[in-house]
Amino acid sequence: MEMKRCPNGHFYDQSKSAECPYCQGGSANANVTVPLGGAAGGVGPTVPVRPAGNMPPQGQPQGMPPQGIPGQNGMGAGAVPFYAGVEEDSPTIGLYSKKVGIDPVVGWLVCVEGKDKGNDYRIHADNNFIGRSERMDICVHGDETISRDNHAVISYDSMEKVYYFSSGGGRNIVRVNGKVVISGSILLQPYDRIKIGNTVLVFIPLCGEEFDWENEQ
Repeated sequence: MEMKRCPNGHFYDQSKSAECPYCQGGSANANVTVPLGGAAGGVGPTVPVRPAGNMPPQGQPQGMPPQGIPGQNGMGAGAVPFYAGVEEDSPTIGLYSKKVGIDPVVGWLVCVEGKDKGNDYRIHADNNFIGRSERMDICVHGDETISRDNHAVISYDSMEKVYYFSSGGGRNIVRVNGKVVISGSILLQPYDRIKIGNTVLVFIPLCGEEFDWENEQ
């Protein structure tokens, strides 16, 4: 019997079921990234890194050891059950933010085409991850052709005072001024047009040779 653990934390017999039988009870197309020009079809949904809240995964098969809850089943009050991808207590501090003492805006993306048309998104120093999840640095709402997590990345290099754009591994390809970005980074210029899914964003920089937050201290 070959047991496998699904992204939601359920254990199941892979010889009897190709997919997790516990997850199949939910909505088949919930949180699915839709390919451009087509429906989601059989594409599996993007799942959270860990179960919501502090509850352990449900539906453990018989014969498998239960995953304990702190303070129960012999576990000490300070014991913590294993969850893949548990976040650290404190966020990572950017080098530029540490240097200037704040986490200032260094530019903007403005949506000119798509469901978020008219909205702007702040760019901060170092890497800004783009997706439709609320936990992304730049969250683009409503466009199901954008992956939930890390579809693309826009970065500001405070040492060189330049901006870069790169693909983050989303389902649908990304473009800058109509050109595909698959591997590596593209050096951005003011008012470049970035296409992610069905959304088009215009890049507007703040920092550079004319202005830098380090000079405002």
